[in-house]
Amino acid sequence: MKPPNTFPRLDRLAAAGLVLWALAALLQPTKAHAFNHAGNARLLTSDEAAVIKRPVLGLQRSALPLGLGFALDTSLLADVTLSANLGVRWALETGPHRFVIGARYTKFLGSKLLSDFVASKQPVVKNLEIDFQGPSAYALYGVQFGRVLVQAEVRHWRYHTPLTTATGAVVFNFAGNWSLVGEFGVRFKEGYPLRGAAGIRYAGENFGFSLGAAYVDLTEPLLPLNGGRLPIVPAFDLSWTFQ
Repeated sequence: MKPPNTFPRLDRLAAAGLVLWALAALLQPTKAHAFNHAGNARLLTSDEAAVIKRPVLGLQRSALPLGLGFALDTSLLADVTLSANLGVRWALETGPHRFVIGARYTKFLGSKLLSDFVASKQPVVKNLEIDFQGPSAYALYGVQFGRVLVQAEVRHWRYHTPLTTATGAVVFNFAGNWSLVGEFGVRFKEGYPLRGAAGIRYAGENFGFSLGAAYVDLTEPLLPLNGGRLPIVPAFDLSWTFQ
């Protein structure tokens, strides 16, 4: 009688062992060098569950840490579009757990400029009132597994129309300062429209950037293309952290 061939079984056991070893290496206990956070604590379209430890100048967020996890922040992208804004943020890291709460007030200063522009393009429009101002608040919880950060964010705006969103995100720090970022969320309004984003991020000690695409599915009647509908927009950020 021919003895059973045990080599295929050994091969399968070896392959399973390699997979388990890779998972253990990926989800190893947190180390200081195992994950690189962005200096301005931003992902693609949402916040990162991280403490802002040093002054940072960035497009999506510029911030000045005040100590004890607090920081003053503003969005330069919004400021450039005449939406003046200022916020305060508090964050805490304890072991692998990350906690963040924050608030911001925004006021659009370009109502007259935009009204005059629309009136020049559409003579039938004599006066366009734009009331875009109000507070927003947000909270995040994240947990870090070695090179992987998993987090959830809830954000609420009280502008002309109140809006609440919930967004989950996964960040995989696959090599050095480079990470893959995925976001998926929902807007709490009729139909519960979905939102999401995917891209890549570089988080160096000083320089940082992110690049990706975000699914927003928004409609803005003032836009001249595609009937004012924006299904996908680029997600982009540049930042410099002062050490």
